[in-house]
Amino acid sequence: MNYNDLKFDDFRSRHPWRFNLVEDLDGLNKAIAREAVDAIRDAGRKGENILVITPTGPLDYRYWAELCNRENISCEPLITMNMDEYIDDKDQYISENHPLSFRRYLLESLVENLKPELRPRPESLLFPDPQDPGRTTELIESFGGASLCYGGFGITGHFAFNDPPEPDRECDDQAVRTSRTRNLTIQRESRTQMAMGGSGGNLDVIPPRAVTLGMYELLMSRKIHLTFMRSWHAGVLRRALFGPVTGQCPGSFIQDHPNVEVTCTRMAAELPLAKVTQATGE
Repeated sequence: MNYNDLKFDDFRSRHPWRFNLVEDLDGLNKAIAREAVDAIRDAGRKGENILVITPTGPLDYRYWAELCNRENISCEPLITMNMDEYIDDKDQYISENHPLSFRRYLLESLVENLKPELRPRPESLLFPDPQDPGRTTELIESFGGASLCYGGFGITGHFAFNDPPEPDRECDDQAVRTSRTRNLTIQRESRTQMAMGGSGGNLDVIPPRAVTLGMYELLMSRKIHLTFMRSWHAGVLRRALFGPVTGQCPGSFIQDHPNVEVTCTRMAAELPLAKVTQATGE
């Protein structure tokens, strides 16, 4: 069967993973917040820290803060490592005043919505280091990988900013699979996707460069929880999760991971049918 013809109910026959179907983005964020906050609470009870790899955009961390505030759960054990961040042409983080700053997003959506006494330590909110990428790799290795890694796939099948090689370049599957934290120029397709989803089509405001975790650090995670909520995710998730495992679709390497959970909205779970008229959902 062509992977694009797979219905959501058929997913479980292809992988021994947990596949969750939620009604909408609100339901998705509530489900992820429950899992994440439970994990933070459990780590605190054990007197341990918990490293969580966090994406920007797909998840709304206000849900995490609301749940922590309601149940009085401290985020002191939490260490976040963001998947990526935009950088300038001098390999410095873009300013936190930039409208697309991932660092500001985490502060505004998570930290500032938590009661002061429940907030994580400021030094525990980490981002890949564009000045010393190897240091980020070493930190994640020191934990034996993140306890939890959240994220989804971009239109190219990218995971974080790990895009496939440009079409005119040879694809070395092993090189993609073992890629590590690094600075890079974002592929045109991925910048276009970001503009469509995050700036109303304003391509000029999307920074051309970023620092990103590599597939090596992401795949080291003890659990990966993938989330899909957009109309075009219908095709992307099927290609990455049920198509060939190849560097041409970096997210496909997750098929070899031993502990994966997938949560989809009804929109993302629909079959990716070709239509002359474009859908209005992102």
